[in-house]
Amino acid sequence: MSQSVQTDSIAALKRLGFTELEAAAYAYLVTNSPATAYKVARDIGKPVANTYKAVQSLFEKGAIMIDETENRLCTAVDPDTLLEDLKRSYLRDQARAKDALASLTPASEGEGVYALSKPDQVFATFGKLCSEAKAVILVDAFPGVVKKIAPALEQAAEGGVKIVMQVYRPTEINGVEVIETPDAPRMLDRWKGHWLIAVADGAEYLQAFMSEDLASVEIAHWSKNAFLALPKHNFLANTLRQSALENTVGKQNLSPAMEAEFERTREWTTMADRGYEKLRARFEKGG
Repeated sequence: MSQSVQTDSIAALKRLGFTELEAAAYAYLVTNSPATAYKVARDIGKPVANTYKAVQSLFEKGAIMIDETENRLCTAVDPDTLLEDLKRSYLRDQARAKDALASLTPASEGEGVYALSKPDQVFATFGKLCSEAKAVILVDAFPGVVKKIAPALEQAAEGGVKIVMQVYRPTEINGVEVIETPDAPRMLDRWKGHWLIAVADGAEYLQAFMSEDLASVEIAHWSKNAFLALPKHNFLANTLRQSALENTVGKQNLSPAMEAEFERTREWTTMADRGYEKLRARFEKGG
């Protein structure tokens, strides 16, 4: 097994709840079974006593089999079999936890501004925002997130919520008024990642920027602070209105005075270079 493959295997097992030593011992045994715990310890360069404990733990997890004869040779359970068993165990534990937690009454989230760290957390929070909206949701979404958020938007729209979303490529979502911004080429060129901004009822907002592959969150905040959410609602409403008007009128139909005013005020959107450069530098460094 190459060093990189072994490192990846150990990292994957650790994410499933294995300790570093358990993961290393199991990865070794997958390609070197059968072997004694002593041989495992010697070959992976770990203390013998600790390795014996890790091997026993792997046995109790169902990850290895141990020969009951004098040599007590250890053999790894096939990875596919192990993963299926772990999946079943997780689902059982999840169901028990769900039943246990259902009896608890969640505390109010308050009006703090909360940081979100994972893409799944961002999309789950977006779904909750949509499900709790009463009247209106305004959204600004880069292309990479549109498919992820579409089901939650459609469900909210079916419930009678007014939804208006600014997009950067042609998009259709049932029940959602979609407005393609005329500024899409410039914005997509400036940001190498995906923005998601949403405000519900001027009372709750979510703002996130995620990596191009949606594997990580560069920065994300969520809050039910109306003092912060309402100005974001007004900003998004005006942005959406401007895009809708520009799309409807079109440059060819503008009077010279209106075209000059559009160009004069468009400059305002490009004057925030100090903030843009700070964010871009932060995102390029990975947060």
